[in-house]
Amino acid sequence: MKIYTLLFLFYLLTLPINAQEGYTYTLTDNGSYNYTISARPNISSSDFATLVQSYGFTIILTDGITATITSSLGNGANATYFDGTNVSQPSIDGYLITETLGSLIALPSPSSGLETPMVSIQVNGAPTNGTISLLANDSVLATTITPLVSFMQADMIDDSMFLFTNVVDPNASALSGTSSYNFDTLDIEDNEMRTFSMHPNPATSIVKIEVPENLINYKIEIHDTLGKQISISVTPENTFNVSKLSTGMYLVSIKTEGNKITKKLIVK
Repeated sequence: MKIYTLLFLFYLLTLPINAQEGYTYTLTDNGSYNYTISARPNISSSDFATLVQSYGFTIILTDGITATITSSLGNGANATYFDGTNVSQPSIDGYLITETLGSLIALPSPSSGLETPMVSIQVNGAPTNGTISLLANDSVLATTITPLVSFMQADMIDDSMFLFTNVVDPNASALSGTSSYNFDTLDIEDNEMRTFSMHPNPATSIVKIEVPENLINYKIEIHDTLGKQISISVTPENTFNVSKLSTGMYLVSIKTEGNKITKKLIVK
């Protein structure tokens, strides 16, 4: 009996970490130097709404560039600035952004696959070069300065108890999707592409994509949140049917030679 018990415990301890319930963070460019950091659930069948107690992550900017919080999950996020020179990286600056919620906030159940906007920030001064990025937990900086590690204290277990644990992996990157952007001045075509829109969104059947009239030689692609391209027919009028797709979030991209703009589509 002891041998079987030890073997079973060994099996549990060696399960792959990606099988665990949890979250990663992703970065979205909203245009006009506004960015949103969202929480993305790992693939899960859980229908239990995640209850969040607190969370945090670190934004890295090119030295001299500053940013301001414009909104957050509980409207009370704090940004602690640090000078990269003080952490032996003079080419960068950063902000540790954290929020302890006054009352618990429920996120959509992980099975929905829906991202939740946590914080939006405005980059100041409209810089024409440099970058903005999320700090990876397995980066040298995060492993050296551990308070910069991203986290989320939350209850993801439907057991009638309140038990809050960190549901962001401190030993992996804890990032998914896009995690950095550069501030290089956008060309005319890129600015025009950013005006494309989809409706309805959320959608249950036919979706129509509106693109600028003078945009030619473009291609429309649809991917799931894992990056897998979805095989779907797009009509010459830029419509497609999502009724046979699973509910959740998808990424719709407009591509031209040298440019690509992506927006989120929710399928219900």
